[in-house]
Amino acid sequence: MTIKKPCAAFDFRLAEMRSIAIKTSMTWFLWVNILFSLFILGRRYFSTFDALTSPLSPQDLLESVMVIDLTLSVAVLFILRMAPLQHANWLRKLAKVSVVGLSLCWAICFYVLIASEDIRIIFPFAALLLFTALISLYFDPKVLLSFIVPVWLTILVTTLFHPSSLTVLNALLWILLAGLIESGRRILNSWFLLALRREQENADLIQQLGQLASKDPLTGLANRRSFEARMDDQEILNHQRDGIGFGLIMLDVDHFKLYNDYYGHQQGDACLVAIAQTLEFATQESKGVVGRFGGEEFVLLLPDATLDMLLNTAENITQALRTQALPYVLSPVNPLVTVSQGLATWQPGQTAPSIIARADKALYMAKQQGRNRWVAVQ
Repeated sequence: MTIKKPCAAFDFRLAEMRSIAIKTSMTWFLWVNILFSLFILGRRYFSTFDALTSPLSPQDLLESVMVIDLTLSVAVLFILRMAPLQHANWLRKLAKVSVVGLSLCWAICFYVLIASEDIRIIFPFAALLLFTALISLYFDPKVLLSFIVPVWLTILVTTLFHPSSLTVLNALLWILLAGLIESGRRILNSWFLLALRREQENADLIQQLGQLASKDPLTGLANRRSFEARMDDQEILNHQRDGIGFGLIMLDVDHFKLYNDYYGHQQGDACLVAIAQTLEFATQESKGVVGRFGGEEFVLLLPDATLDMLLNTAENITQALRTQALPYVLSPVNPLVTVSQGLATWQPGQTAPSIIARADKALYMAKQQGRNRWVAVQ
């Protein structure tokens, strides 16, 4: 069975979403750390736990670690919320590094609790903390494990070596908890990847539909709708700002209906594709845009073109078709496929429909004068 490898676009999107998610989920995760730290710090005053009172007592060490945890959580939370560039890479790196620091603080915390035989809250408290990390960080296995592994290993190893009649049972309990967390991570991560794949597929589909809606399916050129939209939204606006005109050429394949009837529609389609390629090649140097207006009619837009440049391009197109030598034995004009061309230049203040109408009028004049020629209008 062949395994389909993820595409580069999906891998990039996955890395991007993980970076965004780590910063977004860290806000909630830090608030949970703040609340849990306050809980540990407040136990001394709201419980009957008989802590040692010497300067080096485990309770003092525990409180010092929780102060560090609380300070780190508040500081990172403040930076994440107040940073001017919310999508900066250094914020995501800060979030990942802070996860490791918080994990070490909690590992020391649970070590002190077990060493001081305060085991009443360890399992439910640690389980809540680890499942909180799972919910917040499941989408990035490396970040999640960087928090869970130090805490889990510290509790497991300390429990095994701590003298207690329930040592083996406690160890099995922590192994079971690790299994539950890992299975939960796999399920959540599979949902995350599935949702991301669906999003990527939808984005690809929208892009493909956009291309289909803007391109002619036969020749691959811009269709009439996208061509006119480009003129309105880009070319005319740009040239109105700089005051420089552009040129437009309307083309029509001479007597194409007769060509289709004689050679067949399949050969007619091949002829249109060949002409489209010729037009693209002829406008390559001028960075022109070629579109198909429908049927056998094409249009060329030449940015920053003068009338002389239009005339030169029209000559190049005629010469290229002559060189290509597409046979047309029934043509009343020429034994080869030819085109008629109407040329027009845009002037400031004109709209897209007006210059198209002028170029179309010039094309009509070229047909009236016998075809296989071009006519230019000012």
